[in-house]
Amino acid sequence: MLYRLLALLIVGGVVALLYTLRPAPLERVALKIEDTKFYVRNALDKTPVPSEKVVVVAIDEKSVNELGRWPWSRKVLAQLVRSLAPAKVVALDIVFSEPEDRESDRELAKSIEEAGNVVLGFFFRISSTQREDPLSLSLLQDSEFLRYKLKSDRVGLLDIPHVELSLPEFMSVALASGYLNAEPDVDAVYRKYPLAHLFRGGVYLPLALQALRFYEGSDLYMELSERGIEKLTFAGKEIPVYEGRFHRINFYEPEELRVIPAVDLIKGRISPSELRGKAVFVGATEIGIYDVRPTPINPVMPGVFLHAFTFSNVEESHFLLGSLYADILSVVLMAGVPFLALFLRKFSSRLSIYALALFLYPVLSYMLFSYLSFDLNLFYPFLAFFLSLSSQEGLKIVTAEKNIRELRRAFSSYVSPQLLEIITRNPDRLKLGGERREITVLFSDIRGFTSLSEKMRPEELVNLLNEFLTPMTEIILSQGGTLDKYIGDAIMAIFNAPIDVDRHADRACNSALEMVKTLDGINHIFKENFGVTLDIGIGINTGEAVVGNMGSRQRFDYTAIGDTVNLASRLEGLNKVYGTRIIISESTQNSLSEDFLTRTLDVVVVKGRREAVRIYELMEDTEENREKKKSFERALEEYFAGNFESAMLLFEEVSIRFGDEASAVFMKRCREMMENPPEDWKGIYIAREK
Repeated sequence: MLYRLLALLIVGGVVALLYTLRPAPLERVALKIEDTKFYVRNALDKTPVPSEKVVVVAIDEKSVNELGRWPWSRKVLAQLVRSLAPAKVVALDIVFSEPEDRESDRELAKSIEEAGNVVLGFFFRISSTQREDPLSLSLLQDSEFLRYKLKSDRVGLLDIPHVELSLPEFMSVALASGYLNAEPDVDAVYRKYPLAHLFRGGVYLPLALQALRFYEGSDLYMELSERGIEKLTFAGKEIPVYEGRFHRINFYEPEELRVIPAVDLIKGRISPSELRGKAVFVGATEIGIYDVRPTPINPVMPGVFLHAFTFSNVEESHFLLGSLYADILSVVLMAGVPFLALFLRKFSSRLSIYALALFLYPVLSYMLFSYLSFDLNLFYPFLAFFLSLSSQEGLKIVTAEKNIRELRRAFSSYVSPQLLEIITRNPDRLKLGGERREITVLFSDIRGFTSLSEKMRPEELVNLLNEFLTPMTEIILSQGGTLDKYIGDAIMAIFNAPIDVDRHADRACNSALEMVKTLDGINHIFKENFGVTLDIGIGINTGEAVVGNMGSRQRFDYTAIGDTVNLASRLEGLNKVYGTRIIISESTQNSLSEDFLTRTLDVVVVKGRREAVRIYELMEDTEENREKKKSFERALEEYFAGNFESAMLLFEEVSIRFGDEASAVFMKRCREMMENPPEDWKGIYIAREK
């Protein structure tokens, strides 16, 4: 009894300490579990509706398609600002830090001044290579927040040394400026909104709060101490403060927020009068502009929505509430369940108690969140329950569970979930051996990595590789693939081994498309953190190979060998020849069951092989790519037929129209063939490159 009580106290104390410290590995899991509350609330149809006062004017795909690539001319933006004049306040999730030309800048500044309702955005920066403009800094002081009370000498806000501001001609005619910075949690997901930052002795507010002040004609009040913001009020109501600096965003369904394409206002399709009395947030929602944030409800939510949601949360008092004391009490109570249950001798009776606790507590937490917007922590009480259950039920159970967890931890980072399941159920299968089976092999490699590695410090290079390889690996594993190995910056993955996987060629192609898409989506992070962007080439081949555990008796890996693997590697390298990103073999093309968009690329004899293979480029299925495929393959037919002059003209048209590098390659070949006509033309290219 004494040891059981001691175990209960230790478990309760440890978990309460973990809850207070929030170590990153645990917090990543905890946050994902907490995110499920948004989905349950939505399923119960209890998600609050955003304020009708809030409108997002979106620089969306439609607007970009009609008005051209972002950034637009400031003359166009001036038209947009004029159309927003009826709004009560306009918050721009845009920074005009560089001049365009005198006329365009003057026109935009004039439109901002005439509208008289514009709040500009700016960025705080930890480091900067450029010196801030003294006039802009002086104008920024007009936006400094002054209604606060200091309760200690030190203030627990983030003190940021540098800033990126709009040009003085814009700042001087705007109402104010609010920062656009957002801060993710440890899992890189955005759930909170920073309420204030320090800059050179002053307190500054984010875009949403600046817009709110001017919209309501009322001001905030803060009490600051070394713990951060102890109290924050607005218009007579107190705003809950999370972790001393943040507002926890109460996410709405994005479809419920009124979003107007910017082009519809610029071209007069929507009357500006519809915005009368509204708070308008202007920002990019087009994914290609890269202003997107992963959130609990959407992995690619436009950043402007975070500002709009925060504004609506405060305006409508849609706050997420919580209590440290309630969470700690829940930890203690859940840890006490196994302790009390052990007074029952029958395991079946205890099992019923455990099941009841595991059912009732999450139901309580989900209901409080859905109906009262009260966030009762799920993860740490569950952690306390399971740790207590383990300690109370005995060392044997604890030891068995620990062994399984360690085995999973050892293999989960580089094998598919299917193989991991086989390993954990049958550890004795980890021995030398092999079998011949049909697989699809995927090779990926970073372009220009050698020159890139020479320019970076070793520790930066390793961090960059880790940040790159993690999401790429997750994509492969999510498609049922097996991570064979990392070869420096390269990835080798196999599909349909060690166990059968349906549509393995489709899964490999889906992985490749998602890898390219994901890389395009995170390149801005690499640019910000490492000063570089990455590009990859991917080769995919389907065929028979020998797979199994290979190596010495002391160490071995599950891998694949054979001509199928070699060809996939060669196809990856051919991307450098054709200026493509994904090349698949004819055998993979013939194995596909889904309707992927591919174009015939060439017939090639790769280095190390004698037989020619027809290769294809796998492309994102867009209307433009469909047109490019059709035009390119028409030119390729002429090329294969030996009609080099007509082929060159057709390739030139594709190259100019679509900026297609592969067409430029064939133009050069056609020119060479016309200068030195081949005697026996078979349309086969002999690749000298690896």
